[in-house]
Amino acid sequence: MKKKILFVTTISNTVESFFIPHIHYLLSKGFAVGVATNTEDNTLERLAELGVVIHHVPFSRKIADKANLSAYKVIKKIIKPYHILHLHTPISSFITRICSSKNHKVIYTSHGFHFNEHGRWYTNFLFFSAEKLAGLKTNKLIVINHDDLVAAKKIVSKKKLHHVNGVGLDTSIYQSDQFSEQEKQEIKLELGLESDEKVITHIAEFNENKRQMDIVHACELLKEQKTKKFTILLIGTGENMDKIQKQINDRNLQGYIKCLGLRRDIPRILSITDIGLLVSIREGLPRSLMEMMSMKIPVVATNIRGNRDLIENGINGYLVSIKDPSQIAEKCLTLLTNENLSKQFGEKGREKIEKQFSIEKVLQQMEVVYQEMGLYKDDRNVLDQS
Repeated sequence: MKKKILFVTTISNTVESFFIPHIHYLLSKGFAVGVATNTEDNTLERLAELGVVIHHVPFSRKIADKANLSAYKVIKKIIKPYHILHLHTPISSFITRICSSKNHKVIYTSHGFHFNEHGRWYTNFLFFSAEKLAGLKTNKLIVINHDDLVAAKKIVSKKKLHHVNGVGLDTSIYQSDQFSEQEKQEIKLELGLESDEKVITHIAEFNENKRQMDIVHACELLKEQKTKKFTILLIGTGENMDKIQKQINDRNLQGYIKCLGLRRDIPRILSITDIGLLVSIREGLPRSLMEMMSMKIPVVATNIRGNRDLIENGINGYLVSIKDPSQIAEKCLTLLTNENLSKQFGEKGREKIEKQFSIEKVLQQMEVVYQEMGLYKDDRNVLDQS
């Protein structure tokens, strides 16, 4: 009989964005795979066609939402026939762990603990306590950055703990050489950019954590330098998008910042990008930085958990303080005016992603986790399907 593994996330777009290669891998190894998530915005038809069982659970990203009480009742029934629960995202993972039984082997991948160096003490205490409680019902806790690895030692025992380099990136998709100069010029034309214009790109949901407002202020400072013509592309959607657009308009920066909304062609956008940005207060192991680095783009990012695992300051990019537009502007100006340095950073970034964060490397790391949990019969990497 095939072993059954259930992936659990709060929203279905997380599955589509990050876990397709992992699910393909498990299917190829003989697992029966299910996914439990809120499918209101995405029914995951592609996965269903592969034989993956899709379960709708009314999870909400808001902790106090009553929908999560309903989700508890639904997920409790769904998990009964599954042998392994692989959980992602904090709310769905907490709920599922609480209602799991001794019959389950529970893997929880934390994509960045909600308690962090810049969090308020009381929210940090609340989230740490929740993780400590749920850790009692966790067989394996996977963390994806070194700061969380240190923190996790206070949550679970060392034998339960494992470090994996994120979800992995397909470096064949994020590869700058696949775009010709003509294609890049066409993309710029499509976006209303001049052929010799420098492009700075930030990819993130519009919310307070992602700090797009700091980029607006940094743009004002860069504009004063009268350097090479540049445009900042803000990619993403979210609750703060209208607020940020208003600030752009009020400060007469429409000629310097474009809000592009949600894009499904990130490699195309990155092919014309000269500098990558990520100026958040909190991250786990940011995929957008990995995508930029894989495309040989020098990056400027805040000196926070997760970013520090990817960026070596002055080697493959720059780390700057949070909420500091002047530092963002300063480092962007350095890269805008030093093409050799930018190229050097880009090459080093691609090298790091290939060596440590590619999907191939991450799947190898996950295979070790599955072996430690006894999901293989022997050292020949044959799955135990008894």
